[in-house]
Amino acid sequence: MTPKEAVAARVPGAVVEAVETGPHPFVRVKPEHVVEAARALRDALGAQMLHLVSGVDHADRMEVVYHFARVDPPAAMHCLKVTLPREAPELPTLAGDWESANWLERETWDLLGIRFAGHPHPYRILLPEDWEGHPLRKDYVFPTEYHGIDCTK
Repeated sequence: MTPKEAVAARVPGAVVEAVETGPHPFVRVKPEHVVEAARALRDALGAQMLHLVSGVDHADRMEVVYHFARVDPPAAMHCLKVTLPREAPELPTLAGDWESANWLERETWDLLGIRFAGHPHPYRILLPEDWEGHPLRKDYVFPTEYHGIDCTK
């Protein structure tokens, strides 16, 4: 069974796009179905670990890319992608099913401003709590000063 088939069987209407060949196959799902799609990869294909969560700023939209790993033979990697609007990008958290989502989602929020609704610890992980903005966004303007420290040098 392919990842597209696994997700489509468990969550009808969730799949927006699937690329099943080439160096980076993935399944793109609707934002509201990301939790169920991730569970489908786990339950149908044995994806045991959420290995990576990445945020991508495409200037006109945001994207979250999830990499799941099956470590038992036959080992496999499965990729889910979700496209979000640039204004107020938000997804439901996967932290209830994948413990690694706790840190990975916090990093994605901290650096790109993508929120994960229901996250158990929705605070910054890399930057100070009073830092303004999200520095990996394409529209981010780096500060010239932070608490009396010159950031231009």
